[in-house]
Amino acid sequence: MIAEGFFLSLRQNFVVMKKINYVLYCLVALVLMTAACSRGRSGDVKGLLQTVPADASAVAVVDLNALPENVDDNLPYKLPVDATEENGVDRSVAAFFIGGYNSYITGFLEDTDKFKASVEKETGEAFRAEGDVAVSGNIAVISDRFWVCVSSRNTVNTDEIKHFTTLSEKQSILSNEVVAGLEEMKHDVSGWGDIKGCMNAAGLDFATRATATMAVEAMFVDAVEFSWNMDFKKSELLADLNVLNSKGGIAKFNFPAAKIDEATVAAAGSTADGVVALAVSPEMVKKLREETGGKGFSMIGVIAGMISCVDGTCAAAVSESGNMTGVIATTGRGTTDLSSMLSELGMTVSKEGNLLRFGKGEVSGGMSVSEAAAELKGSMAGAVYSGKSGKVASDKISSVVVTLNPEKGGLAAHVKVRWKE
Repeated sequence: MIAEGFFLSLRQNFVVMKKINYVLYCLVALVLMTAACSRGRSGDVKGLLQTVPADASAVAVVDLNALPENVDDNLPYKLPVDATEENGVDRSVAAFFIGGYNSYITGFLEDTDKFKASVEKETGEAFRAEGDVAVSGNIAVISDRFWVCVSSRNTVNTDEIKHFTTLSEKQSILSNEVVAGLEEMKHDVSGWGDIKGCMNAAGLDFATRATATMAVEAMFVDAVEFSWNMDFKKSELLADLNVLNSKGGIAKFNFPAAKIDEATVAAAGSTADGVVALAVSPEMVKKLREETGGKGFSMIGVIAGMISCVDGTCAAAVSESGNMTGVIATTGRGTTDLSSMLSELGMTVSKEGNLLRFGKGEVSGGMSVSEAAAELKGSMAGAVYSGKSGKVASDKISSVVVTLNPEKGGLAAHVKVRWKE
């Protein structure tokens, strides 16, 4: 299944990595959505989580004091208030969650009147009263709490807001033991999500959702949830994600894992806007064939047969133009089917010892392929994008690195985002 993702991505312009970038985009958006808060008292994380319904698809808690200031005003979305001490927001903790078809940010207010004045000045829309709820556009206020409906620019469901405030602990997301552990705030940002719920909330079409579900089920044993966290260091963000089983433990990765070879990745090109790589072992291919054997016609099974010659690292360097060059380590035998598939994708293919080289057009870009290779060394799969890549959300970001690493019997994702001083 992992090998299928790599080779199908050649046809789809690395769709898999674009999905990862979408996740990164949302994570960075979350940071900016909460970065506009002012100083105040310490927050009550449990109090925030108790207003998140138990059937929420995802939730995250943020230590606002740990966030960097002014990372980039051009990033996707932030609270519609200026980042000053006059906006009335309590700079303590905030929560983000997806409930049903809506997404919210909620937090505490130090001064409700100041907050309302700041919002009205920014949006030009006065707050109006709907029962106990004060509403302006997509922002709702009850007493010293605010909610921003992130999924809308000018509406918020006041009945939903009132419902959130009346939840008991058992009716809230605190009934999930993994989420309850977020109260400890061991990281600057910590989150949890239900895999199927998040796929539905993402608005994926049926075919994409079915493919993603099949991939998760093939790759992991009993994978139902995921947990993640982010921490800010000087000029960089570090994030980790783990897939969890129905008992809240690490979901077992279902394939023998291999590790990316740095030298093979470096051989993919000189400079590029992005580099993707995957390590494939004969044991992994054998397992893939066993998983798909005897199930009638299967595209995965067909691809598994084509890549039976692969033994080692597969890597591609890409440019914004869509051109790419790459290498695939093989056993040196039985490469005809794989070469034919690459040719059908519009690639020129040549054999160099045990390496298959493929490419389409000239590739150049804003980063060194050899330096990107060093970032991927030791992982099973990964991608590196330069700050000049259009897949990166901001021109102030210098690089984005995403790797998948076998850990504790599972497969952990690690993300590193660096930005310019």
